[in-house]
Amino acid sequence: MAAAVWRAARELRYETNKAAQSLRSGRTGSIALVAAASELDQGIGGTFTAAPVRGATKVLIEAQIQPVLLLVDGADPGRVAHYLRRGHVDGAIVILQHEITFLLDELRDLDLPLVYVGRPADPQPSHPVVDCDNAEGARLATRALLEAGRRRLVMIAGPSDIGSGEDRVTGFREEHEAWGLTPGRIARGEFTLATGAAAMARLLRHDPAIDGVFASSDLMAVGAVRVLHGAGRTVPDDVSVVGFDDTVVAATCDPPLTSVRQPLEEMGRTAARLLVDGAAAAGAVVPVLSTSLTTRESV
Repeated sequence: MAAAVWRAARELRYETNKAAQSLRSGRTGSIALVAAASELDQGIGGTFTAAPVRGATKVLIEAQIQPVLLLVDGADPGRVAHYLRRGHVDGAIVILQHEITFLLDELRDLDLPLVYVGRPADPQPSHPVVDCDNAEGARLATRALLEAGRRRLVMIAGPSDIGSGEDRVTGFREEHEAWGLTPGRIARGEFTLATGAAAMARLLRHDPAIDGVFASSDLMAVGAVRVLHGAGRTVPDDVSVVGFDDTVVAATCDPPLTSVRQPLEEMGRTAARLLVDGAAAAGAVVPVLSTSLTTRESV
């Protein structure tokens, strides 16, 4: 009987139904892409999430796996963790941003293959992490400012609960030390235009003669440029500014921003491959991806 069924299937060119296979094996054939809901409200500022999602989605679709977008906000912080625990997906990629770092505790003991895009501040995260060399990127940015002859440098850093943000602070300080200089003052923001502007205003009050600014995101850099212009300082004649991410924000700023490029789409692809290949469940060590500097008119 079985032989007859297989013979008929071959004659009819029958192809196995992957959805049915998933049901029988207890697998869903889907992987969650977890991101901050606030990204939907930021329009052009949401490029940090858009690029990793785009990269991950390409890999998943090629592997015939359905991506499922899960948006997280502070109104119901336990909802996404509960969803992941119920077995609706076979794995998850969490695009880590300051707004959703509270998920780290909720997902620490999750019995599900999971990969973070962006490094948490925890020195021993419970799941694999895909990140770029943030410290090296910060050294590139700081070096560009110093090579331009700037010596009164400041930094607008991100929040301290994101490991990648702290790596950028480390790189800023290390490059100063390599030049035999004392690192400049650091003010913090939250990777947004408004907090970048507020940080720049604080730094200018402390030292109106600042001649170089390294901002930990393009959005914060744009906020800094606006405050500098409002204070009568021109970029780059009076002050050089370097951002981080090399998103469309940098290219469309006035003047266009020199920015550290992190390979966001490749980070998403790498995270997805770890899940598809089963390496995430094995606790694979993820290589850190390289950064580079895109030079424009702000230095």
